[in-house]
Amino acid sequence: MAEREHRWIESFELCHKALALSPQDPDALNLLGRLCAVAADLPRAIGLQRFVLKLAPSHAKAPHDLADALAAVRSADDARNAYDAAIAIEPDIACHHRLPGALNAFVGIDRAEELLRRCVELDASFAPAQAALGNVLMRRRLIASAIEAYSIAVLLDWDCAEAHLGLAGLLELAHDDSAALRHYGEAFARKQVYVAPDRGAVRRVLVLKAPGKALYNTALDFLINHARTALHALYVAQDEERLQALPPYDVLFCGLDESESSDPCAQRCLRLIASDPTPVINHPRHLQKLRRSQLRATLANVADCAVPFTIRTDRDGVGHLLASPDAAGLEYPLLIRPVDTHRGDGLELLSSAADAASYLTRFADAHFNVSAFVDYRSADGFYRKYRVVVVDGKPFAYHLGISEHWMIHYVTSPMAEHAWMRAEEERFLRDPESVFPAWNATFGVIADAVGLDYFGVDCTRTFDDGILVFEAGPAMLVHCVDSAETFPYKYRYVPRIFDAVERLFDRAISQQRRFARS
Repeated sequence: MAEREHRWIESFELCHKALALSPQDPDALNLLGRLCAVAADLPRAIGLQRFVLKLAPSHAKAPHDLADALAAVRSADDARNAYDAAIAIEPDIACHHRLPGALNAFVGIDRAEELLRRCVELDASFAPAQAALGNVLMRRRLIASAIEAYSIAVLLDWDCAEAHLGLAGLLELAHDDSAALRHYGEAFARKQVYVAPDRGAVRRVLVLKAPGKALYNTALDFLINHARTALHALYVAQDEERLQALPPYDVLFCGLDESESSDPCAQRCLRLIASDPTPVINHPRHLQKLRRSQLRATLANVADCAVPFTIRTDRDGVGHLLASPDAAGLEYPLLIRPVDTHRGDGLELLSSAADAASYLTRFADAHFNVSAFVDYRSADGFYRKYRVVVVDGKPFAYHLGISEHWMIHYVTSPMAEHAWMRAEEERFLRDPESVFPAWNATFGVIADAVGLDYFGVDCTRTFDDGILVFEAGPAMLVHCVDSAETFPYKYRYVPRIFDAVERLFDRAISQQRRFARS
């Protein structure tokens, strides 16, 4: 009624109320599509009508409404020419399996965006242009606008796995995990292999990934020059028999982290690796050594190295453990976190049984890690957490986070606010032995114990110049995207890690070639 009487605002409000109750109601979506056409939002109007027909192929009104919207397409050929010209400026804007945060601006980005917007004006139905526009907007760090563009792209072409994957990564970055998982699922149900553009790269890497959130895979996109190293992605899903043809590659990189939820995927990776003679980096057989509850045993023989005592327990056991921690060799204060969590999610410091009871009412997880809390404050009252990246057995200083709080996340630490903190971090990157006197020896033994070719270590220095390791794993975030004005020293030291990763790839490839000739 409101639509027929041209009460557009009221129509929009009623439509959104209906969709809030039933997000995939075909009639409400169809009406919203017509309203978008009235508002001259043709890409969304066309996309919504196409989505309605995906949900309800025999819908009575959607075909007619879609035809009306498509009638506004001005020139599909000219639109395609504009799109091709934009892609010619930077082919990577048509590659949507990259981590959003690793996408950078490029020479000609203004012209590429102009061409893509022209393409959308000429042909509002062309999904690749909307996805490429989302890619460009992410490179400008316009996250909300990028999400909108990718959202339209998947409406226009719901079967485009690449657009779903690009949207999922953006939604994860925006901490909308439920929506991200939905679009990850849509992507992997359609496609498991995602191929990098052919730019004449000198090496080609097939990255084995767990299907799901990017958080649970190694963030290689930040570490390599995509013009020199082509990263193809294989999401190792359960239905291995549906695996698409693989592109040519020189080396396999297992990108899984150490999480328990990745175990089934790790088993599938082991089967793939066993049938493939290509050299492997970060063999998945080593991953379990890095579980929080196993790391102490893994590093037990590393001199002057300590790891907090950690017990993994289920929900029934955690109540008994927290009621009488001394029976298990623990005492308050304790750290607790759900198994397979990162970024401090669910991590809390418990000072008493009352704290424990409160915690368990707020977290319904099935399994937990309970650890001894080590007060690692320095003499000046600040906590320091060092991140070290080990590549092919060699350690590299990556960053130092300093905070007045025991739970340090670099992104929320006050490093950008205090020059003295940055000066201390610069000294660590320049001279890590000034912090850890047995730098090469200690981390060399850690590398041997872990067995992986690439991984990170979060740690601190003890009062007797030893090392206290909090956690270790291959999925720790390593990048060089901080402000060059505030952190200029990072651009001198962090790229050494990137160079080491390239050398690691090349060594694996050259060894394989020597073996093949012998």
